[in-house]
Amino acid sequence: MLIKLTRSILRSFLWFVLGLVLAISSSAAFSPDWSSAIAQVRSITQPSTALALPTNATLASFIPTGLPQSNNPAEGSRAVIRNDDRVPVTSRSYPWSAIGRVEFQDSQGDGYICTGTLVKPEIVLTNAHCVVDPDTQTVYENIQFAPNLIDGSLKPGGDRAQVIDLWAGTDFSDRSEPPHPDDWAFLKLDRPLGETYGTIGWQSVPPSVLIENPEQFILVGYSADFPADNPGETAGAHKGCSILGGMADQVLRHNCDTFGGSSGGPILAVIDDEYTIVAVNSSERTEAETGIGIVNFATRIDRIVEQIQAATR
Repeated sequence: MLIKLTRSILRSFLWFVLGLVLAISSSAAFSPDWSSAIAQVRSITQPSTALALPTNATLASFIPTGLPQSNNPAEGSRAVIRNDDRVPVTSRSYPWSAIGRVEFQDSQGDGYICTGTLVKPEIVLTNAHCVVDPDTQTVYENIQFAPNLIDGSLKPGGDRAQVIDLWAGTDFSDRSEPPHPDDWAFLKLDRPLGETYGTIGWQSVPPSVLIENPEQFILVGYSADFPADNPGETAGAHKGCSILGGMADQVLRHNCDTFGGSSGGPILAVIDDEYTIVAVNSSERTEAETGIGIVNFATRIDRIVEQIQAATR
């Protein structure tokens, strides 16, 4: 689920299941120089050769020389299921440095945010519904990526990148209700931020293996309810969550704590001592009356890889 930013005070709104409005001026959150070229892009469900996506079931990570590494996302400092187990991601070290906030606007100029991960120096992996309006099948405007945003700020000398091309797994013309098995998208940036912040690879792990390894996963996302004193401005990380199972339409179920804005966030596992994306958080199901989380959903990596391979044959 994405978060809407408007000029009004905090209020609730419904998209998929639940969203939250942040009290931020659109002019403060978005640069007036953003291009709207993505709105005129070719069919978004067909890949551009400019994306140069890998077709491997396993994608290697890249850690720039000199970039510190840390296993602690909180160094230096809701579909929430049961207790809230998230900690603020205040680390500038890898792999947390490769995760950032996806920022964009609708045709009315209202702003939204999601989460994304650098998987190649100039490529970000996120959800399709973070770049395409499921109800109108139109591409959002002025899409940018802010890497490793902490307390609303980039690291000294850091900068946002403009999205100049994209490929979405779906335009939601078949259905707009979540969870959608192809709720994924690749965003091409106008600069290779991964050369500075690093990239996180992926691995297509069978669901049975994921399920058989409980409390071994980490979800990172920019949620509208976290941190409580400055929601959506610092990512939260839930370490020790689980993949609970799958669904007939190839969507995973998980219990990692999420809320609006964490859509597109990576679900990470440590495989052979390397942080690896094994799924992408996409949506949640909550109790209608209380808003308490029942179960959360994620897009499978093998589903993404299969479509890349099919499109590049």
